[in-house]
Amino acid sequence: MSTFTKPVQLPVGQGIEAFHCGNTLVDGWAKNRSASARRRGSAVIYASYYDGAVAGFYTLCTHSVARENVDGGWFVRNSPSQVPAVLLGMMGVDEKFKGLGLGASLLKDAIENALKISALAGARALVVDPVDDEAAAFYAHFGFAALPGTNRMALKL
Repeated sequence: MSTFTKPVQLPVGQGIEAFHCGNTLVDGWAKNRSASARRRGSAVIYASYYDGAVAGFYTLCTHSVARENVDGGWFVRNSPSQVPAVLLGMMGVDEKFKGLGLGASLLKDAIENALKISALAGARALVVDPVDDEAAAFYAHFGFAALPGTNRMALKL
């Protein structure tokens, strides 16, 4: 029996066009924008495979959040006007593999990579824009908290 691979960084120019998680936004990005985002350097894609096919993926990129757009809390305390962060831009698990713990494994890998980025370049948080309430509950389960005054959530790094 096969297992999921540890997420690996996709080579420049390689996309994940055959991926299908059932969320229109995530599927559309995977099909239409993943290869160009990687090629242009606007996102790094990490994918986990099962029997040679993409089972799940996430993207990371550097980011900043305007301090004035967040209503207080640890995120803005003693921060510059543009708070450095890492953005978890897209994440999805193929429909065939939902409920098997792959989402949690992908998120843990994303957090580990965000911590490495923070140590190398400075970032205050891992930020995410949940696609729906189910996604928001998933992120909250792993310690992400709402950024007051926004639709975003963040995990302190």
